[in-house]
Amino acid sequence: MALYDLRYAHAELARAAREGRRPVPAETLRRVTSWQWMVLYCRTGSFSAEIAAAERRARLQDRLDAQWIRGLHRAGHELDDADMPPVRHRHGVLWHAW
Repeated sequence: MALYDLRYAHAELARAAREGRRPVPAETLRRVTSWQWMVLYCRTGSFSAEIAAAERRARLQDRLDAQWIRGLHRAGHELDDADMPPVRHRHGVLWHAW
């Protein structure tokens, strides 16, 4: 992408002040290479598909953690050391998708 911008050079500002006239802006070309984030990082090219996959992974991990804790309880172990991380919420996935 090429963008043209108008900027005042310091030399032009000083010269215009000495001559008592308005400064003339110089045209500056700025080139930017831009890639869409979804093309680079999303496997399917859709935010909703990526978010749904992340939610499925989080729910599966939560189920596995709950089964592990339930197994410890049934085996008669103390559950003081069993720690279950907080459940990931959809809005958190949306926030981290950016």
